Amino acid sequence: AGFEMALAPAFRKDFRESLYRMVVALTGIGVTVLSTAETSESFIDLPSSADAISFMTDDIIRFRIVEIEGQLRRELFIVKMRGCDHSKGIYEYTITSEGLKIGAPLNHYRGLMTGVPVALDAPEVPLHKTD
Repeated sequence: AGFEMALAPAFRKDFRESLYRMVVALTGIGVTVLSTAETSESFIDLPSSADAISFMTDDIIRFRIVEIEGQLRRELFIVKMRGCDHSKGIYEYTITSEGLKIGAPLNHYRGLMTGVPVALDAPEVPLHKTD
């Protein structure tokens, strides 16, 4: 939202073009651009920004909060890393006074992408009683 106001205050339709020009200019002189984008939360769809600007990024890392065993926990995964065979795992992370710490993959859960994670060793519980 801040970039949008700074780059195209009068015309929202100019935002993508203005942002693209800025990124191209900065990367052209060797600057690494790190940006964040707030997305609407959907556990089923892969993330994308409302302005469809992911085409101009080389890498997309998704950070979000998920409930695991009654606690809010932070997870991250790589959606896109252009030109690289990146990790496909979902990892827990913490933010400490020393910075971001990435833990082991959350391999012992299924359903993390749906927002309803279940431990792999947990028994399957039906949503309704079957006869």
